[in-house]
Amino acid sequence: MLRRTLAVVWLSPLSLWLGGCASYTDDVREMTNAFKAGDYNSALTTFEKSEIKTQDRNRLLYYLEKGTIEDRLSERKESRTLWMKADKLADDLYTTSISKAAASFLYNDSATPYGGEDYEKVAIHTMLAHSFLSDNQLQDARVEAAKINSKLNEINGFYKDNKNKYRDDAYARYLSGLIWESSGEPDSAIVDYRAALKVYESDYSSTFNVSAPRDLVRGLYRLYLVRNRKDEARILADSYKELNLTKVDPNAASVVVVHEVGVINEKRAEGFVIPIGSEITRFSFPVIRKQGVAFRQTGVRLNDGLFEPGELAQNFNAIAYESLEDRRLRMIAKSMARLILKSQMTQRAEKELGALGLIAGSIYGAVTETADTRGWVTLPAAIYVTRVFVKPGEYSIEISNNGRTSDIKKVHLKPGQLVLMRDAAAGKLREAPERPNSGQQRFQSSSP
Repeated sequence: MLRRTLAVVWLSPLSLWLGGCASYTDDVREMTNAFKAGDYNSALTTFEKSEIKTQDRNRLLYYLEKGTIEDRLSERKESRTLWMKADKLADDLYTTSISKAAASFLYNDSATPYGGEDYEKVAIHTMLAHSFLSDNQLQDARVEAAKINSKLNEINGFYKDNKNKYRDDAYARYLSGLIWESSGEPDSAIVDYRAALKVYESDYSSTFNVSAPRDLVRGLYRLYLVRNRKDEARILADSYKELNLTKVDPNAASVVVVHEVGVINEKRAEGFVIPIGSEITRFSFPVIRKQGVAFRQTGVRLNDGLFEPGELAQNFNAIAYESLEDRRLRMIAKSMARLILKSQMTQRAEKELGALGLIAGSIYGAVTETADTRGWVTLPAAIYVTRVFVKPGEYSIEISNNGRTSDIKKVHLKPGQLVLMRDAAAGKLREAPERPNSGQQRFQSSSP
């Protein structure tokens, strides 16, 4: 009787696990494919029919993914509501119940409610800032941009050891500076531009392979001239002689477009075997490819002139990779404790059930020791920023995102004015028309 009971205890959860072992990315594959193709209505319909909607352990991902899809459908109030719910839920999930924590020891982290990666919790505020930017709510956008680094500081404060390399967000400071400048606050813009440049020149360049955008330097130099800060302008010009900053016109107007490009690389499981006592056990953890952001033509064209390419300002792929590498060391202690517990359970099963118990316990341990590869799959892979310095006047702006025309706008620019736009590739994208000089070039008639 005892042996039969133990067999049920072991084999029932094992069969349940084997029957439901499809990964999260497999579950949302159809939605992801539609999303990548720009068919956001189909993506939403497919996602709403999936089991993700009703799974408590994936509630955070439901808010994040649906928020992104609604945003692409220009339902920005709905998307902001969902992302704000996600932000609150991620905070609440720091306090996980004992029963749910126990499930992660018996199975793996996939059995618990997904609390979000550190970079995802921060990216919520990036997306919220962009959403407010779409509606020209600059004050709200700036508040969200400021929350990016506040959230980073809060997260890193939880770690005594193995803190994240992602500790200061250069793009957040760059975006905040653009918003200040667009709002007519040059001194505040200078503060954020200088802070952004410092981070780009240090952590972002060495760790995330993102160099300081040239137009960030040009924008800072122009504001130094506008505010008559000649000494600082001279020092900056000497530091970036290759940009010929002395040709920058302080009265130039400019159009700035922030582009959300692609979708982030998917997580995958990576593991190796380790000895625990007399047994060989598999250890698994999530990883993500760091490789650069492959993109086609992304930028703007003014008045049918030459194409002005965007510059890489944020690489979420690299940030995600480094964040998971930092988390790996913090994961080891918990994972080892779980592996030891499973080993002890296998030994007990062998003692009570003999060879059957050993086989069942070994299979159970191997199958359930799988990395949690859930993640926000509709998060952009990268953010590019295009800034075009031009003479005041009327302009038609054709915005391209990864080789496809995403929007066409008309603007009237006054002397010194900065018009800030967001390109989220919303709606059904169109292939960009072939034109002469359509390669990755500077807009020569307006470059400083």
